[in-house]
Amino acid sequence: MADDDHGSRPRPRRKTFLIFSLGVPGLLGLLAALYSIGALGGNTSSPGPKSYSTQVECRVNTSGSQGTVTISGTIRGDAKSYTVTVEVMDAASHQRVGLQTFEVRGTNTFEGTTAAQAPIGSAGIECKITKVA
Repeated sequence: MADDDHGSRPRPRRKTFLIFSLGVPGLLGLLAALYSIGALGGNTSSPGPKSYSTQVECRVNTSGSQGTVTISGTIRGDAKSYTVTVEVMDAASHQRVGLQTFEVRGTNTFEGTTAAQAPIGSAGIECKITKVA
């Protein structure tokens, strides 16, 4: 029997088990990654408010080529705190002349003054909320 070339063959179940035990976790990992990036309908947005309303006003005070911008606004929504970023632009050239971020906690109003970093044209300024977190 030592020269028998027809000895017992390897069991195919071992290979099937090995493929199954490596393939299923790999497939589950791929599906989890696709879900987390939103490819399978996952939601990648951070937890927090789904809705809010904002209003912002800006006033400019210039003296020669220097100026300051007073920003005031309100935010209403579901969260207890917000981070609001306001961009101030020259109305004619749409060049950014100021940017300020406010931490709004325990209230729904924010206000502050920032330096105007470029001369303000005769058309005045525009301000808009660029980010709410």
